[in-house]
Amino acid sequence: MQKIEFTKMHGLGNDFVIIDTRSKDIEVNDNLIRKLSDRRTGAGCDQLITISNTNNNADISIDIFNPAGDKAEACGNGTRCVAKILFDENDEKETLKILSDAGILIAKKIGNNISVNMGKITTLWKKIPLSEEMDPLNIPIQVEGFDKGVGVNIGNPHVVFFGKSIENIDLNKIGPKIENHKFFPNKTNVEFIEIINSNKIKMKVWERGAGITLACGSGACAAVYAGLKKNLIEKNTEVQLEKGSLHINIIDEEAIMTGPAEISYNGFIKI
Repeated sequence: MQKIEFTKMHGLGNDFVIIDTRSKDIEVNDNLIRKLSDRRTGAGCDQLITISNTNNNADISIDIFNPAGDKAEACGNGTRCVAKILFDENDEKETLKILSDAGILIAKKIGNNISVNMGKITTLWKKIPLSEEMDPLNIPIQVEGFDKGVGVNIGNPHVVFFGKSIENIDLNKIGPKIENHKFFPNKTNVEFIEIINSNKIKMKVWERGAGITLACGSGACAAVYAGLKKNLIEKNTEVQLEKGSLHINIIDEEAIMTGPAEISYNGFIKI
């Protein structure tokens, strides 16, 4: 039986179990992921993240797993949580390079918050990807009270819907249908957006492989980029979520996300 230490963290309620494998040989398999991710019998999380050593021009590398064991390419809030662990280890360090399946992400300390450059964003239909050629700014999926979807890739796929109110959207009903829609061969994350003004929006999210989450960093970036492409909001926009806000700035087709990252507790599991 192996004793595996972990850190439970969250970014605005989007929560993670983080396992540091830099100094210990830990087998992270489907059984461990499912056990730790379960909210009734484990620590509970939206994603499990491992930290590993790397030689690929980065400080560390991360792997991101959904509760079912499948991998996610990118996770903005999770990346900020990992960055906090490393910044806490070295107070003098102000910039980190974190290698993910979406590429190298740059994290910085901004006061008490952490920012992450999530890299290039695109709405090219082949890169989202979509299953067939169509206008990515007007994906023909009908949701009552919302415009047609906007397809975005920020290392992982998203579709963003803008409407007058997100108050009564039934994510449990509509989220899985859109996640698994035939237009998205790799499935997709789904965001519903209510515009407050040109620099402030409210968001609800259904994450691919995880379901309803309280926040989604890559989703917030995708939402602001989609709104910018539709001339609905400005490039520097606050994204309001249930437990606080993320601040997104789009610069040269890249998304920089800033927000809090907090440690909930440290724990261990025997498996």
